[in-house]
Amino acid sequence: MEIGHFMWLRTHRARYDVSSSGVKPIRLDDVVKLGEAGDFIEDLMNVYGVDRKNLAITHGTQEGNFAALAALRDLGLIERVITVVPEYEPIRVLPRFLRLSQVELSINESLSELINHIEKGSALFFSNPNNPLGIFLSKKLLWELSDELRRKGAYAVVDSIFLEFVESNLRDLPTENVIFTFSTSKFYTMSELKVGWVIGDDRVIREVNGIIDLVSPLVIDLNLRYASILIRNRNWVRERNLSIIMPNVDTMRRIIGDIRDYVDISYVEHMPILYMRIRCGEVTGMSIANELLSRNVLTVPGYYFGRDDGIRVGLGSVGSEDFEEAMKIIVNVTHEKCRR
Repeated sequence: MEIGHFMWLRTHRARYDVSSSGVKPIRLDDVVKLGEAGDFIEDLMNVYGVDRKNLAITHGTQEGNFAALAALRDLGLIERVITVVPEYEPIRVLPRFLRLSQVELSINESLSELINHIEKGSALFFSNPNNPLGIFLSKKLLWELSDELRRKGAYAVVDSIFLEFVESNLRDLPTENVIFTFSTSKFYTMSELKVGWVIGDDRVIREVNGIIDLVSPLVIDLNLRYASILIRNRNWVRERNLSIIMPNVDTMRRIIGDIRDYVDISYVEHMPILYMRIRCGEVTGMSIANELLSRNVLTVPGYYFGRDDGIRVGLGSVGSEDFEEAMKIIVNVTHEKCRR
């Protein structure tokens, strides 16, 4: 199986690389200066307000997604998976890989409509906040979702890798009939390590732990110690991330006005990505992305999220000067494509 999104990133390079959905990696030296490590599992229990029975450790979010869907399938709790468009490609592909029936919904600026599609024996599988649009269900809406899932005998697997960008308090997430997957690879990015975790319904978590033990046990203790330091210094990480993201957001808002007649911008405050929809003739996101590549700017075309109507642009992986140059090129290319 080939993930087109990953192949795009592996096979292209550019001077101005705004393809990443994360932030600049935190240097190991800077992590060490933040203080002592604790017990990673206890740190997570404190952050999320959950018991040990509601928690599993993985090597990353995608492994957690795989294990969660496989657990729901093996327990006989689901027969069908509901995904959305636009959405991160590995999420859209995974249900078919696991031989699960799949329905794909188109969403427009809202994830709350998912509640209307809950049926017994089904699982909602989506990223929250959404990748690439950034829209998300608040904690209040997640509780409403959990209540509806319980009433109808359904489940949700929620890839929550971006949630910490928009929600500072992660305690008291609903765990009944819901599984949340996380990792250090976005908010807590480090080049040298990655750790993932899953929280949620205790019956499903037991099965998740069994699957992880079978296919990829024993996350390295050193990784857990560094991840513990980061978790214990969440406020420092947040301020550091925002110091990179927000100047680029300001630049985007200043420059993008020149092409307002041709594009719509989807951006949720504090997220490290934006999505730019193209509104001119037959111009596609792929054509814009390829033209940008020829001018040394790497983005991700919406095609890889299931909707070829725009490009995703990263806000946290480059400095302000490079980002401004990339945005100027994006504006010029859009002008040229849309004025023909």
